[in-house]
Amino acid sequence: MQVTIRLYRKTDRPEVLDIAEASFEGVCLEHVMEQDFGRIGGASWQERKKKGIDYDLKRRSRDALVAEADGQVVGFVCTRLYHKRSIGHVANLAVAPDYQGQGVGRSLVDAAVRHLRDRGMDYARVETLEHNEKAGNLYRSSGFEEIARRVYYFREL
Repeated sequence: MQVTIRLYRKTDRPEVLDIAEASFEGVCLEHVMEQDFGRIGGASWQERKKKGIDYDLKRRSRDALVAEADGQVVGFVCTRLYHKRSIGHVANLAVAPDYQGQGVGRSLVDAAVRHLRDRGMDYARVETLEHNEKAGNLYRSSGFEEIARRVYYFREL
């Protein structure tokens, strides 16, 4: 399978959001919160997760990349640039379930790192939930080092 990484286009939006919905179950904070507290704000975890990704696609479209294979979008990565700190953030990365384990995620991480470097960043940051072993393994094998752990607390008001 040949994978091509390219800049995101507005016409990719439906496929990107579909991939997000299919890929983040069990491995994103929105899903974990919903498991413990039920629907939050009248929206499902999928709706909340897609809304966050959609925000990046609209506000930072030139910093989003997609992976294409077999003529369709099979993965994406959204990055954010913090120019004053010279830090690039890999904010969201997902691969369609049928294409996971085939190097698409690695290609997206490598492309995101190149993109951040090309945009003048000196450092790259990424975070994932502790139990998301696939992502942790991918990021470590891509040269990222674990530097800290964060604990999320949540409560109903």
